[in-house]
Amino acid sequence: MVFFRNILKFNNVTLSVPPAFSVSQPYYAVGRQGQVSLHCTINTRVQPEEMQVSVYKGMHGEEKICSAHVNTSNSHIETNGSIYCRGNVSTDKVDLTIFGLTGEDTDLYRCEVEIIFPPPYIKKFGNGTLVYIPDSPDCPPEHTQARIQEIPKITYDQTLSFTNILLFAILITTTITLILQVMKMILLQRKSNHLTQTFSQKGDYKNFW
Repeated sequence: MVFFRNILKFNNVTLSVPPAFSVSQPYYAVGRQGQVSLHCTINTRVQPEEMQVSVYKGMHGEEKICSAHVNTSNSHIETNGSIYCRGNVSTDKVDLTIFGLTGEDTDLYRCEVEIIFPPPYIKKFGNGTLVYIPDSPDCPPEHTQARIQEIPKITYDQTLSFTNILLFAILITTTITLILQVMKMILLQRKSNHLTQTFSQKGDYKNFW
């Protein structure tokens, strides 16, 4: 392995000191609508010309989310999949946006940066960013969606039919009410006539005597 040489001379002894290299990340990030921005800072004494950048999910990097080979002429990252990444890489930072996340993807995400050129080959993990992905209210759980699909849809014809039935019921109720009112008036009229006739007969009987 060829080392980048930072020459130190001490007692006529030449030492090869490898360049300092580290990857740092913000502690916390909150996603929105299934996506989150992830920033990784590259601290190195050399200017990388060719790198492999990857993002891992989990405390120990159990699951690789995305990975891309970048260089000075092509620094753009764009991957495919149900969870995918887009962004850009420069000599001192990685700016990524991860898409396709759900609440279950809340976890620790770590950047891995591999300097391929110039030598020596060096690989470092970032300290990790705790990414919180809130469940989107616009996307109800699957069981809720199934229940929504089971609810029968009311068509326009069904609405008209229901309206016609309601109007018919109101018409019948109104008609029955009117009939009852007329019958009540007839009964009252008959009763009034009967009382008038009775009083008239009593007056005739008194006049007879």
